[in-house]
Amino acid sequence: MVEASSSPTVPGAVAILLHPSIVPVVDVFRSLSSLEDQYDLALLDGPEQGLATYTQPEAAKGIVSDALLLAFALTRQRGRPFSHRPVGSRHGSIDEYCLLALICAARNTASDLAREAAAFLNVESIDFIGPLAGEMVCHMESGALVFEPPSLPEFRAMVGDGVFEEVLVEAASDKAGRNVRT
Repeated sequence: MVEASSSPTVPGAVAILLHPSIVPVVDVFRSLSSLEDQYDLALLDGPEQGLATYTQPEAAKGIVSDALLLAFALTRQRGRPFSHRPVGSRHGSIDEYCLLALICAARNTASDLAREAAAFLNVESIDFIGPLAGEMVCHMESGALVFEPPSLPEFRAMVGDGVFEEVLVEAASDKAGRNVRT
């Protein structure tokens, strides 16, 4: 799902590199602020076309639809938007990392990973996320999307105590999956 690395020269620095197949999923969430300003559903064509590269067109439509509903619900519950990188960027923000972890854990909203990701994102009630994200994950699993939840220790290593600096790094390899370097 992501490649993460920390900087030995900048304590607390975290860089997140998303797998290319996950970028269109995150782009739906990234497009939300533009969508609220313009309400032009054409803004979601790019993420949908990107997803169609990795899954069937019907599944891509389902992922976009489910992600859009989830994005609206989470943003409304949080009362503030997520911190996002630009549309199309493989670089992810900590909010995007936590959002993906929350979606991965949505089938078991009582799990420690789901609870901790929700707490980091200031999402008070995660009960409604299960059905929305669960359906989205089913669509994603039908394609070639690299979407694996982090372990709880990996998640905690990434978010730590919440005091960090995000940095941008370039991919060291094109290997799928996540690599945590310390």
